[in-house]
Amino acid sequence: MAADPLDELLQFLTPEARIDLRHIALDHLVGLSGTEDGITTLLSHDKVIQSIINLTDDKIEEVAKNALLILVNITANPRGVIELLKYKSDDNKNIVKLCIGYVLNPDKKDADAAAMILSNITRVETELDSVLDTFLPHLNDILNAYVNINFNKKGSNLNFIGPMISNLSCCHSIRKWLTEENPHIPLIKLLPFCSYELSNIRRGGAMGTIRNLSFDPEFHEFLLSNDLELLTYLLNPIMGGEEYNDEEMDSLPISLQYLPKEKQRDNDIDIRKMILETLNKLCMRRKGREFLRDNGVYYVLREYHKWETDPKVRLACENVVDILIQKEDEVGAEDLSAVEVPDDMKEKFEKMDEDYIQDK
Repeated sequence: MAADPLDELLQFLTPEARIDLRHIALDHLVGLSGTEDGITTLLSHDKVIQSIINLTDDKIEEVAKNALLILVNITANPRGVIELLKYKSDDNKNIVKLCIGYVLNPDKKDADAAAMILSNITRVETELDSVLDTFLPHLNDILNAYVNINFNKKGSNLNFIGPMISNLSCCHSIRKWLTEENPHIPLIKLLPFCSYELSNIRRGGAMGTIRNLSFDPEFHEFLLSNDLELLTYLLNPIMGGEEYNDEEMDSLPISLQYLPKEKQRDNDIDIRKMILETLNKLCMRRKGREFLRDNGVYYVLREYHKWETDPKVRLACENVVDILIQKEDEVGAEDLSAVEVPDDMKEKFEKMDEDYIQDK
């Protein structure tokens, strides 16, 4: 019976193996990890996976890089995440703790790959509870590394910490950390990245975190507090350089008044959609609706709707406008989340939305 090629590679997947042979072996595995069948093959070889994990800390940077890239590919697959979480490195660190250590090491050249692995892992919601205890002691350090653009001295930008935090914010304990941690509230550090022009990934991570918070009414009062100035960060990306009359302009947050005519809207459709979803959720309760009306959100959306061309995003915009243009006695409910919608009406509304999108 022919020997298994991966078993034969094991002898080259050790720190003691010749450097050129380590390179050749890992190059082969990088290619293999690029397909679903290849990932399945890799996951069936415990010793190979264990060797790859150990090589992520190899003294030869190119070897460590390729080992990390293999794990990036594997964790892009939800099953790969579940399987990898069963392993530990030779120094008894699970994959999450190992990658957190790389992200927090300013001299780790390929810390971006480690951040990407953490982003991939936290995207699998069924596994979040099992990794939270590993993340919690390090969250403040991770956030500080994220907001310090020059934290990594070897060229890694750590942008993928953004979606990692967004993914983690699906957990209530992380939402409480984001809004209650002392002495510095983590969310306040994230807000400026809603307009970070150099990376859609960072902007999307910040905006996704806010959106996840908005899905939980418990945090609406915090989100709408004057000290946070959330609307400044939410509305700026969907505003252009249009003009408003004096009354409309005065209702807008101060920092959004009289924007330059050359002001451009965010070019990322997913980010624009997240903003509208957040505004929609902030309309859940009367206090939120009144806050949005008092701060000129309707005027911003009126102009934005003229510009937006994507049918799904236009619909998301219209859904918010439909709420804001109503008087409270027309809305008919203090808390819209408490309104029971019959299943047949849900289907009808969904069909109407589908027809709208197809007609555009």
